[in-house]
Amino acid sequence: MKNNELLNFKNNKINSSLILSSPHSGSFYPEDFLSLSNIQLPDLIQNEDSFVDHLIDGTLDNNNIILKAVWSRSVVDVNRAINDFHHNDFDPPIQELEPLPTKYARSGIGVIPIRSGINDKMYISKLPGGVGMKWLNLAWKNYHSTLNNLLNSSYSKFGHYVLFDFHSMPSFSENKKKHADIVLGDCHGKSIGSNFIDFIETQLINSGLHIKRNSPYSGGYITENYGKPKEGKHTIQIEINRSIYLNEKSREKNANFEECKKVLSALINQFEKNKLNLLS
Repeated sequence: MKNNELLNFKNNKINSSLILSSPHSGSFYPEDFLSLSNIQLPDLIQNEDSFVDHLIDGTLDNNNIILKAVWSRSVVDVNRAINDFHHNDFDPPIQELEPLPTKYARSGIGVIPIRSGINDKMYISKLPGGVGMKWLNLAWKNYHSTLNNLLNSSYSKFGHYVLFDFHSMPSFSENKKKHADIVLGDCHGKSIGSNFIDFIETQLINSGLHIKRNSPYSGGYITENYGKPKEGKHTIQIEINRSIYLNEKSREKNANFEECKKVLSALINQFEKNKLNLLS
């Protein structure tokens, strides 16, 4: 099973330098994962960015390309570096890659999570390294190869690219306490031009939403790796509070879903109309 689904990519043509992505809305669990998992499927689903791909697939004037992951983030998290793991997470260890664990792997939520969102052990016993490497080849490399190709093609055609990397966040964390409907992450000013994020923030505030920057989410691997604004390569992570579009327990769309979708479509369309002026 591949780990990419492309929407609005017709005749292999890129219509815009603005690319949209949803790396955590996938819900595919391979059979070998399910046989080894210590977590029940309803609990795993709580980790998914449910319906984020639907939220951003609205009435888009430029038919912006949308890249969504197919695999669940509980199996392979494409918003981590491919070597963000510990050797001793696997038995036997992964041999093909040299591990470089970050704070995420040290907390059990590296590229192949070994702990779930409820902080339970993900697997009945340690995952064999061969299985882990197979998943990385099938899921991580496939997703990033597709994303790389899209961004490079956009850069070659337009001389720049902008990636809106969409995610969702639980409402019961710091966001609810601080009334954040959306958190914009730009790696503390390092992944996107200031004119761009200022425009995005203003548009969302004018839509009646409460916006925060970089707290508690400043951007993951995708934002850090693909955002190089001095080179004309811009990336922003957009975290949406699930409670504004979703029943978090049942994972059904709530009454505000369509309105939230309209707000995001308006943001994307207004950004398209203004992005060249914002570049200068």
